[in-house]
Amino acid sequence: MATHNLTITPDRYFKPNRSVNEEHVKAFRNLYRKLSKISHFDGHDIDDRSLLNAAQQLGIQANSDAYLKILKESVKYENEETVFSCVDVLLDGSKPPNLPNLPSSSVPNPKRSIQEHVPKIIMEVKCLLIIQRQGNDVNDFLKNFLLKIIKKTNTYVSGGNDTWSPSDNKQFLLHPGSLLALLIHEQMSLLGTIRQRQAERLHLVESLSIIDEFSTWSYDHFQGLFTIELCSHLEKSFPPAWILDKNARIHCQFVFAGTRQASETATSLNFERPRTSSLELFVEDVCAKEDNMKTKNWVDALHAEDIFTFSHLSNLKQSEWDKIKMLSMNAKRILKTAVDRERESAADDRRRCFEESSANEETQQSLATLFKESHSELLANLHLIKLFIYHTLRFEPALQHDGALAKLEAKCIDESFVEIQNEGYADDGLFSSMGEFFLPLTISEQELRMTRSSVNSQTRRHRLEDLNEKVRRLEAGLGEATMRRWDIDEKIMNLNKKSEETHRDYVNDRLQVNKETTSRRQAEELQKIEQQWQLNRAQFEKELVSLRSPLDQWITRIADYEKQIDECKTQINNIQTESSQPQRPVDKGLVKPARGFIMYGPPGTGKSEIMSKLSTKLGITMVAPPLAAGELNRPLVGESERVIIALASRCHRVPYAMCCLSIDEIDSLAPKRDEDSSEGKVDKISVLLSLIDGIKDVPNLMIFCATNRLHMMDEAFLRRMSGKFFVGRPSSQARTKILAEIPKWALEPNLIDKLTIATTNFSGAACKAFTRAVTVRCMATQRKESSFHVKYQEALEIADRTAQQYQIFLGSETLPRLIMRNLMNGSKTEVNHLSRHMYAGRIIVDLHGGSAHIEIVDASSRIAAIEYELSSNETSVQSLLERLTIYGKDRNVQLLQLVDLNLLASQGAYDEKKVFETLKERYDECVAYDRSMIIYDLDALVGVNKSESDSSMGRSTSSSVVNQNVYTYVRARFREAVVEHQQKGNDKQKQTVEKWAVAVIREPFLLKQFSSDVQFARTRHEEAERELEKRKAEDLLKCVKCKDLYIENENKMGNCVHHDGFIYDNSAPDLSIYTQSKVTLLLNKLESDVINYPEKREEFERQKGKFKWICCDSTVTTGSTAGGCKKGKHGLGEQIIHRQNQDGCFLDKNMIDQWEKECGRNKEYNERWLILLDNRS
Repeated sequence: MATHNLTITPDRYFKPNRSVNEEHVKAFRNLYRKLSKISHFDGHDIDDRSLLNAAQQLGIQANSDAYLKILKESVKYENEETVFSCVDVLLDGSKPPNLPNLPSSSVPNPKRSIQEHVPKIIMEVKCLLIIQRQGNDVNDFLKNFLLKIIKKTNTYVSGGNDTWSPSDNKQFLLHPGSLLALLIHEQMSLLGTIRQRQAERLHLVESLSIIDEFSTWSYDHFQGLFTIELCSHLEKSFPPAWILDKNARIHCQFVFAGTRQASETATSLNFERPRTSSLELFVEDVCAKEDNMKTKNWVDALHAEDIFTFSHLSNLKQSEWDKIKMLSMNAKRILKTAVDRERESAADDRRRCFEESSANEETQQSLATLFKESHSELLANLHLIKLFIYHTLRFEPALQHDGALAKLEAKCIDESFVEIQNEGYADDGLFSSMGEFFLPLTISEQELRMTRSSVNSQTRRHRLEDLNEKVRRLEAGLGEATMRRWDIDEKIMNLNKKSEETHRDYVNDRLQVNKETTSRRQAEELQKIEQQWQLNRAQFEKELVSLRSPLDQWITRIADYEKQIDECKTQINNIQTESSQPQRPVDKGLVKPARGFIMYGPPGTGKSEIMSKLSTKLGITMVAPPLAAGELNRPLVGESERVIIALASRCHRVPYAMCCLSIDEIDSLAPKRDEDSSEGKVDKISVLLSLIDGIKDVPNLMIFCATNRLHMMDEAFLRRMSGKFFVGRPSSQARTKILAEIPKWALEPNLIDKLTIATTNFSGAACKAFTRAVTVRCMATQRKESSFHVKYQEALEIADRTAQQYQIFLGSETLPRLIMRNLMNGSKTEVNHLSRHMYAGRIIVDLHGGSAHIEIVDASSRIAAIEYELSSNETSVQSLLERLTIYGKDRNVQLLQLVDLNLLASQGAYDEKKVFETLKERYDECVAYDRSMIIYDLDALVGVNKSESDSSMGRSTSSSVVNQNVYTYVRARFREAVVEHQQKGNDKQKQTVEKWAVAVIREPFLLKQFSSDVQFARTRHEEAERELEKRKAEDLLKCVKCKDLYIENENKMGNCVHHDGFIYDNSAPDLSIYTQSKVTLLLNKLESDVINYPEKREEFERQKGKFKWICCDSTVTTGSTAGGCKKGKHGLGEQIIHRQNQDGCFLDKNMIDQWEKECGRNKEYNERWLILLDNRS
């Protein structure tokens, strides 16, 4: 600190010239505050010692009462302007400083001016709280929060009028330790000295009003629910300058707005809405509220700019406001804020008037449902008021102990989404994931510090007891296993000893053999000894083997016991370590809230509507109205960045609340950055990123944004948007709810289900447009035909126009047009609904075979397939769409996507790169939905190439896939189809995931190839055919014609050499006919007779040659491999089918009889036999 002259007097130090040196006054006040350790100057007892020490350190004389009076005057009040005025007045009437005493006669007349500046200390005040909205939640808030006593005081004496009840509006004495009393004292401490001209009321908490680079923004800390005003308890008005004593008694009265008592007492509310009938009245009311006495000056300044009416003033642009030269900057700010606020209030009035002027009761009920007060919004606003009060009293020790409140009320999350659903939005499972996104904002500091060890410690204790008991059991088992092992070791040791003794005996016995005996005798003895040793050794080895097996088992068991004991002891040590450590508060980083979310999806799905409703219903403060990204663009360089920073800076004015910016079409504000990006786009993105976890981070700012082009956005921005929610087209159930809004008298009965199918792929906006068009059509036509209602075909025409308007096509046409065409042709599609089985999500439609194959999951959890026949008119992909949309309705899918040549042509996909981009884009869109169905026209996408060739074996046809790359892609995507089945006991509200894939195929080769590649399940008929093909390729069969073995797939023309006629007896007069079987038996009998009766050999041999084939007149022989006179294929053509369960190498009697009957029924051979018979006769 610099050295000061100790002879300087207070008047020369504080006022060295004609004006007061404010810096010197501030320096002395700050030094005195530091020495005396006081928090506020108002009403404190001046510490003479600290005052003299401060004067000594600054070199100011304080050796007289006059000097002390000047010094004390500089530290008497908190408001610096008041201090400067009082010191100036006192010094103007003081004597020269060289006189030791300053008699009062030297002052000309300072009492009056000093009294006007010296504030009066108010010891008793009345608090008037006007309640704008009634209800149980508001009453609970007032009673259990505002009047909650958190601080004990010794000065409060309970009386008979110190309680409040919602049933009455009586005045009561407010407890000084209640939250409301502490709020009043804290606010009055912040306001300091109040200076007003005969004011009867004081608005305790003023609304925020900001004018920045974007626009005017107003914020009410009490959310329009309450107004707190102070008035003098004993007098009609407050003195010109006054402060509230820290121990002042507060008489409180709660008044509900709209009541007679409120109109009588709350006179200050007259200035809430300034009069707009004329410019003069508007300015007068604004100036009266500001208490600045500037009405004439401001009106004259406006008249000088040719502004004579309020309409002129309210229509001024920002640039025109800046050109008003005769108004000060603060005057323009106050007037523009009042104009903007009045404009918003007028918009609310128009909405209420529209609601009240409803034409009929039904409209009133619908509007009441639309504009009814939101319970979640009320809870959210009450919670915001709590946050404001806690923030204002954040230095209060009682509240510091509890910690800060959560940013959001937990009840608001569930209730807000339920209310949005009740307002007509079908979420299809979206809101459950969005609710989890906001959960971190519902956790308070008290929950972070909460001790949760009671349950955990009890669980650990039980776990520790169980582990100790398990260790005891394992140690007992280990001891027993060890004893068993020792017993077996001992047995093995004794057996080894016995084996060694036996071996020694064996050696000794061999040495003791008598060598004097004959060699034969000696050999016999040695052989006997050797045999005995071999028997003993075998016995020993057998016993050892029997012991080693249980020994290995016990060793393994011991190792297991030791391993389990070590694991249990490790767990015991971990639990003991955890128990010995004190519980720490939960790290805030674990519950750190996300900084924003982005909703993406196709247009018309309600993204903007959800964003606009969420913030108000959840209690997140919007620092600007819902914005389109283009509203932030400015023509001059750097202006857009300043606008973004200004909007984010508004969050600093409400640090207690979570704030948000709602931006639609965010992709234009944060596009991908590349080499071609302009400097302006990069600057806006960088500023936006710096405000979200960047160097200029605004911790209480969230970004709510929406886009339908997520793939075109900046990756860094997307990383910061941790919540990404896809908002897709409504499912069939959701469309049914939307279409149910059509009045019942406007449609034919039972049309809603049919129209639900016809509006497949309609967005929410398209469905709403369709309902409006149907209703308007009916109402307009009923002017002429009172009984008119829209029929099915007319509804389809309206749906077709709506689909064309919103560009909703399946292939080259709209779905309503296709359904209408089938209806006009008189064709009716009979469809088996997908509701009887558990499905796997894959369908193959065989147009050639006229069937649809659908994979199911059978009772044994195996994949099987069922087959449905197609109608006669279902011969193309377009004619199949009605069936497939019915399938989609049954499964409640949200999107049905058709991929065919029409789609590729519409996207300009004429090269392979563009084709794959289109395929991936359509597939990614389907994946984004929880339930979708994608249809591939495989013949059109892939194509089949056929080629024919001639050979010695005949003409053959080969087929191949043309576009192999597209085929591979579709095959891979088809395999990824899945249907998640909900487990029993799970929440029924949870939406299951169903990704359906449909392949429409006409070419049989492509059908067979694709079904095999994707491993599509086969139907029972296909399984039978596959088994038959397998048998044809593998089974050995015996030909009934040639009695040779063959394989059916190798059965070709010419392989079978046989006779196809019957046999006749050439020696008989009647040419007796025989079958081959009978002739074979007769020839075998003749051969037997030749052997048994050799004397008749020649006779028998002649008889063997009497049998001839009618087909070729050759003699029948046995045992010959010559074959026959005909060549053909083996078998009768159905041998595989009729003999599936028999040995193919065995010919049964029925088959032989069948072949012989066919040989006997040959007309040509029968005529030949008759000719022979005629010649013979």
